[in-house]
Amino acid sequence: MTKKPKIKITENLRKKYGACEHNQVSYIALEKLNKALFQHCKRLSRDIDRKGAMMELWTKNRQTWTDKINKDLLTKAENHEKILAETKAYYEGELKEQKDLYNECIDANKELSKVNRHCIKVNKDIIKDHHEITRAYKGLHEMGKYAEDEGIDVKRHYKMLPEDKDQFYDFKQSHKLLENGKVQHTWSVKKKKKKKEIN
Repeated sequence: MTKKPKIKITENLRKKYGACEHNQVSYIALEKLNKALFQHCKRLSRDIDRKGAMMELWTKNRQTWTDKINKDLLTKAENHEKILAETKAYYEGELKEQKDLYNECIDANKELSKVNRHCIKVNKDIIKDHHEITRAYKGLHEMGKYAEDEGIDVKRHYKMLPEDKDQFYDFKQSHKLLENGKVQHTWSVKKKKKKKEIN
């Protein structure tokens, strides 16, 4: 730590600050200092009074604000039960509507299940008929190929007939699916019986 150099007090400095030869402050300087301190204390006192008034105003406003918040909270608490009852009624209505819709869906689903079972049965019959038709077509196609392979011109011979085939003959065919997976085709042609005319 370094020592500060001593300031040499000159006569001009003594006169400026009003010090005596013993380097003591004079009564005039002390009086000036006291007046300045007094003025400063007055300013501080006024500042303290002003801040005290502001604190009183702040406390009063804070109490008013607290009372208002308490009143609002009490009002909200009173209204809360009313709002809760309204909300409960609303959601109970929504829940009832959802239950009704659910029951309607269950009933509609039962109806659809019945219709679906009926449609499945109809589809099975349609598929069965389709298989029969396909087998018949395949059999006719094979018979036609066989006739062509044998050198029979079916179209030429058919055109040569003097009568309409459907008018004089009953044509029947059956196609049976065997256990080994093959199809047995049977065709039969019979003359139609003539109807007796009644006079």
